[in-house]
Amino acid sequence: MMDTDTRYRIAVDVGGTFTDVVIADERGRGLTGAKVPTTPHDRAAGAMDGLRAAAAAAGIGPGDIVEVVHGSTTGTNALIERSGAKVGFLTTAGFRDMLEIGRVQRPMEGLYDFTVDRPPPLVPRHRCLEAVERIDAEGRIVTPLDEASVVAAAEIFAGQQVEAVAICFLFAHLNPAHEDRAAEILAERLPGAPISVSNRMSPEYREYERASTAAMNAYLTPAMDSYLGNLEARIAETAPAARLSVIQANGGSTSVGVAREKAVTTVNSGPCGGVVAAALYGRRHGRSRMVSVDMGGTSFDIGLIEEGRSRVTTEGDFQGLPVKIPIVDLHIIGAGGGSIAWIDPGGALNVGPQSAGAVPGPACYGLGGTEATVTDANLALGRLNPDNFNAGRMALDRDAAERAIGALAEQMGASPEEAALGVIRVVNANMTRGIATVTIQRGIDVRDFSLVSFGGAGGAHAVALAEELSMAEAIVPPMPGTFSAVGLLATEMRHDYVTATGGIVAEEADIAGLETAYLDMEKQGRDLLAAQGFADDRIRLTRLADLKVVGQTYELLLPLPGRGPVTEASVAALVRDFGALYRERYAFFFEGEPIEIVNLRLSAEGLNPPVEFPESAGGGTSPAAAQSGGRPVYFDGAGWTDTPIFERSRLARGMMVPGPAVIEEETSATLVPPGTQAAVAADLGLVVDLRGPQGKGR
Repeated sequence: MMDTDTRYRIAVDVGGTFTDVVIADERGRGLTGAKVPTTPHDRAAGAMDGLRAAAAAAGIGPGDIVEVVHGSTTGTNALIERSGAKVGFLTTAGFRDMLEIGRVQRPMEGLYDFTVDRPPPLVPRHRCLEAVERIDAEGRIVTPLDEASVVAAAEIFAGQQVEAVAICFLFAHLNPAHEDRAAEILAERLPGAPISVSNRMSPEYREYERASTAAMNAYLTPAMDSYLGNLEARIAETAPAARLSVIQANGGSTSVGVAREKAVTTVNSGPCGGVVAAALYGRRHGRSRMVSVDMGGTSFDIGLIEEGRSRVTTEGDFQGLPVKIPIVDLHIIGAGGGSIAWIDPGGALNVGPQSAGAVPGPACYGLGGTEATVTDANLALGRLNPDNFNAGRMALDRDAAERAIGALAEQMGASPEEAALGVIRVVNANMTRGIATVTIQRGIDVRDFSLVSFGGAGGAHAVALAEELSMAEAIVPPMPGTFSAVGLLATEMRHDYVTATGGIVAEEADIAGLETAYLDMEKQGRDLLAAQGFADDRIRLTRLADLKVVGQTYELLLPLPGRGPVTEASVAALVRDFGALYRERYAFFFEGEPIEIVNLRLSAEGLNPPVEFPESAGGGTSPAAAQSGGRPVYFDGAGWTDTPIFERSRLARGMMVPGPAVIEEETSATLVPPGTQAAVAADLGLVVDLRGPQGKGR
């Protein structure tokens, strides 16, 4: 029971199958979680269900909540389903086909598959129009803006009944005058239609990526604006003292007002929370190199953590379409508890990416689903407790799961156990391949990395995934079923700024000009964070820069060395750091080549209270007191095995749980296979070391 005289912050992570919620006081203590089904027809309703459930579990009233931090799949779903707004696109005369042509590159995933193509642009060609204007690569006006051409475009857009407009003119990142004036004209002629201007979304060079970012923002803004407006109104009714903050793709939060204008920054916001939480957990436990995996009901989200921090990139994509904004480097595949097992025409077993979702859900949910899923397979193999799923709020129908697996087994010509185990093997193979995409395929040796596995289904697969990749250890953190929501609560308020330099050689840089640009961005960041309630001592400013070898196409992002003003010495140190990073990434470096500063960046963060996981008292090494019973569980190579069941909440630091075992808790279950053992940390984190004689790792 929490102290009702205290105020609380709550995080709501709306997923494809479940909505996860955690609550803590303003000092980050007393974490309490809840999990409720997502409501696909009205996701805000599920978010409010979760808010009320978490408040009830914590023993407080909604009136004691002062902030709701929200991670949403609204933007991601709109991109997947292609259900966004009807967008018009205005660009420089002669570049109407910019979104269609792109970079003339094939998707890397299907580089050698001639049936694979790039996803179609969000704006069809007939809604891509031109304005007469031209600015050169120095930011000088070559052809003044012909306002009549913009008016003509506005009239066509009105006739097409567009719901939003994106503008991208050449070199607008160096001189935004034409874009800004065109936006004014369109706003006058198209009242109510949001205008996304490329120099405000992504003021950087590369016109295609800038155009794609602006178009995506326009595509998502109406839906996100409606969703957040609806959610904000419901929160105001239920928790009138609470302000709404929204998680961004960069791993930080922002105000609801900013999120409604920059909808593109909210895509993949929920999965970012898991990477943030994993990095935080690793820093507190002395692990700096980790792979975080979040296995929920619909997706499997993979993040890479090095030096205790999640990797943020400015060259990402959403659903195959490029975006030029800071985003947490995430790889997401369709592999979750609800992933459907199916047989292809060649007779091979496949799992996903199709998901049963929240409705109808896996067959065992009893909501009308009949197809076998990963959750059905785990239940049929005895790895889940049908009477204690989601804190007992849901009873799973084992008979329905076995019928679904049985039907699959008939198609395969196998026993039900072989079919269920086949589903587990295939989904594990899909997930290990996904992990390899962000590690091994980038030249990263994962044998010294820890796998941090969470999500409602993460604990059941953690050890198998780590073993398959020969990783050092598998960790299932506390509160795994709502761990991503913990990350949302742990995020800082964050705003990113960028100033394009136009390309300057580092040795010839105007030092005073660089310092002035950083000071201007710092003022913007401080002013915005101050308006959002952050005092100076709770503001952190980080200077960064994009550098590349002159003549090359792509750049690397680095922090500026030191904390003082820009000096010749700090620029020289930055160039040295670039060389070291280049050599680390590509195994060689062009010594003596001129280095170009492409962009100056600033990250402005408002620091929230740190989140604290509750700790247990020491309890020796015997977990016998935490054992709640036993049941047969089917293991690969061992068949049906009598397996002890433990309650995680009754474990204590220092205990060792030998496999085979299942460790159950309110929102998840962890499988400890034969031949391994789980060590219990002070905060009830479970660590399975795979490097020793009992493990299969190095």
